[in-house]
Order: sequence, then C-alpha cells, then structure tokens
Amino acid sequence: MPPNTAPADDADPAADERRLCSAAIAGKGRAFADLVLPHLPMLLRVATRTTRDPSLGEDAVQEALVIAARDLSHYQPGTSLRAWLASVVAARAFTLSRSEARRRQRDEASFEPSPGANPEQHLRGVELRAKIDSVLAGLPEKRRVAAILRLDGGLEYDEVAHAIGSTPESARALVYLAVKELRQALQGEQS
Repeated sequence: MPPNTAPADDADPAADERRLCSAAIAGKGRAFADLVLPHLPMLLRVATRTTRDPSLGEDAVQEALVIAARDLSHYQPGTSLRAWLASVVAARAFTLSRSEARRRQRDEASFEPSPGANPEQHLRGVELRAKIDSVLAGLPEKRRVAAILRLDGGLEYDEVAHAIGSTPESARALVYLAVKELRQALQGEQS
C-alpha cells in the first residue's frame, strides 16, 4: 500500500502515523509530507506568533521541517507527533527571531483587518496586536512558548508539556500565568 493511502474502513491513526514515520525515515516519496501536512497550519501559527513576523514564521517552519525530516528517527512513535513538531518549530522560530532581532523592527503591517474594518478599527487592531506581542515578548521564554503553543497552536496541555519538557500541570500553570499577565496588561489599556 502506498504511504499516502489508508484503508477505507476503520483506519488506525496511530498505525498510519507509525507506517508514515517508517516510510519517511526510509526515504519513501511523499511519506514525510503526508505525515506533517495536517499539522502545517498549527505550525505556521506557532512560528508566526513566536517570531512576530509572518515571513520569518514561514522561514522557521521550512527550516524546522528540514530539521524534523533529518531527525525523524529521534521521534518516539506513540508520543504526540504534533507536540514534537511544534517543539522543533518553536525552537527554530525562537532562534531565527533572536538572530533577526537586531536587523528588524516590529512588523505592525502583519495585522490584516477584517474586510469591513474602518481605519479606526484597523488602528485599534494594530495597537492590540502590538500590546499582545509586547506582553508576550516580556514573558520568560518557557511561559511564552507554552502560551503560544496552547493559545495559537491549539495544543493540549500534555502536548505543550511534551514540547517544552515539562509536566502537564506545569504547562497549565505557565499558560495560566501568561493569560493572567495578558489580561492585566489589556485591562490596564482600557482603564
């Protein structure tokens, strides 16, 4: 059976993942692409939020996928592939962001207003995004990464914990503290 097909009835996602991992490690065709394709939107959200720059986020995802393809044999089947990929992307995005920090200023133009947004709504959105980015940038790294993986990446707490090398309880606490700081900062803006 080719790597990108699955049995029509009662497919076992874990078995499919193991099969695709084995095929990708063996260098078989589209197996790696089929393995990561369902996770790409989440990976791009995580990378974009981490870097605060859509172009740099795309670069981070591309570079992280090269790293993930090279290091796929280090992935432990049965654990969360999504969390493993997210941790590779988050680490690469942080590295790229840090190296680009001296050469770029915050890209406020990355905010895309809704089609019906008037200039005032657009400005409020840009200001809100800048405030969120500023608060996130000021958080300790582990807290910031946990919050981005949970809030932008949509990972479950056990997946966040796996990605940051922590426990689910610790991941939950880190996200709670990050959200608390975000709320406080945003409420301070409204006062």
